[in-house]
Amino acid sequence: MIEMMIWLASQVAVCFALVIISKVLYNIYLHPLRTYPGPKLWAATRLTWTHAIQSGQYHLKLHELHTRYGPVVRIAPDELSYITPEALKDIYGNRNIPKNDIWAGQEEKKHPISIVSTHEETHLRNRRALTGAFTEHAISEHVSALEDLVGLMITRFRENIASAEGKAVVDLVDWTNFLTFDISGLLSYGASFSSVSQGRAHPWVEISCSFGKGIALMASINFFAPLNRALKYAMPKAVMEKMEYHKQIAHERFLQRLAMGDRRGSQDYVGSIMAYNAEKGEVKIPEEEIEANMTLLIFAGSETTSTALAAVLTQLLQAPAALEKLEEEVRGAFESEEDINVGSVARLEYLGAVIQEGIRMGPPASIGMPRVTQKEEIVARQPVPRGTFISVNQYPAFRSQSNFTQPDSFIPERFLSDSPFDSDRLEAFEPFLMGRHKCIGQKLALTIMRLTLTRLVYAFDIRVVQAVPDFGKQNTYIFWEKKPLRVELKLKGGSSGVRT
Repeated sequence: MIEMMIWLASQVAVCFALVIISKVLYNIYLHPLRTYPGPKLWAATRLTWTHAIQSGQYHLKLHELHTRYGPVVRIAPDELSYITPEALKDIYGNRNIPKNDIWAGQEEKKHPISIVSTHEETHLRNRRALTGAFTEHAISEHVSALEDLVGLMITRFRENIASAEGKAVVDLVDWTNFLTFDISGLLSYGASFSSVSQGRAHPWVEISCSFGKGIALMASINFFAPLNRALKYAMPKAVMEKMEYHKQIAHERFLQRLAMGDRRGSQDYVGSIMAYNAEKGEVKIPEEEIEANMTLLIFAGSETTSTALAAVLTQLLQAPAALEKLEEEVRGAFESEEDINVGSVARLEYLGAVIQEGIRMGPPASIGMPRVTQKEEIVARQPVPRGTFISVNQYPAFRSQSNFTQPDSFIPERFLSDSPFDSDRLEAFEPFLMGRHKCIGQKLALTIMRLTLTRLVYAFDIRVVQAVPDFGKQNTYIFWEKKPLRVELKLKGGSSGVRT
């Protein structure tokens, strides 16, 4: 009997091995994507892709693959990665190529409820409801809050300088996180997290990287159906606890915001949705969906902006000539700090170029959630079969020599009207994406960045305390695992003390 069981087990193992070998051989030699360039190991199985994305080095591996194989690379049995402007338009400008729902998992398939939903009708309905919070008019309503929070951060830096007798060392990665989470809290729930005023992170700030790791892990697991049901239990306990804590705090904050009613109008996200429901005369977005949107926007509205600021500052502080040029523009444009506001910083041309170049080198969305073809499509002049995952990944696209001259160098001038690089393909630079899923918060994010950078550069002489690497060499798990950016701050001109 025992011998029979052993024999049966061995036969099952042999059959299982044959199935796997057959699948691998099919993926490499018979699959419809077999003619696309790429390494055989990536084409053979999704496991290679999974290892890459879990390593935190996925964006760098993609860059290596595109450098070796060209503008389109097969990175999984059923997935292609692109870096060209043509592919960008063909993929994200095509309404017939939707977001994939494997990354989102079973919950999204059963119950789509937010602006990032893969279900197009749900996405559109929520986007329309939230649009009111991101118009130029809405941003003008946010102005005083934005200027107050940025001003408070500058005041805290002045206090640190005064207490340290003329100079202070701060971590700008920490402080930009404090700032953007406070702004996001104010606009999501009607109250900031007081991180800037207290000079320390709210627990939500600290779990953002774990949140991104959780998304990346779930995205990987979901490709291995039906094993994904069992593999989900392998999710690290600490990550699960942090995600649960996030949900709990988000729910409490949401209830507090609901208790305020709609008296804030379109000044915040909840107010925008309430106004939309009132305009339609019915509940288009129920409370469950409002809460889901706030849970997402608290990260989407803060982590991406703080990352962009960190990327800009990291690269700018390694380029003394660019920093000096920005100081000259900013300090020459204003007679006093009181003249610096949301409206006045919008006209600073070199500042805009600095921001774009910093984002190019450290895009907050370095890797993209793939779309999936529903039928054969033409992408970059080549046919792509039905059921193929396709995306333009920003990090390799923005660092490609085929798109940008000296792609690993921080040269803001490339984004000026008299750019020294006429051959640069600026149409490949779409950090906020394009099409119907373009980032709804683009104008708000740029407003925050312009105001923050101007206030910093105007008020302080900034010097890096320790060597800073290329921002793009850090790990990314959907969100970047940002390293500290410790700098020494002195008041402009060498004076000290707290300015009132």
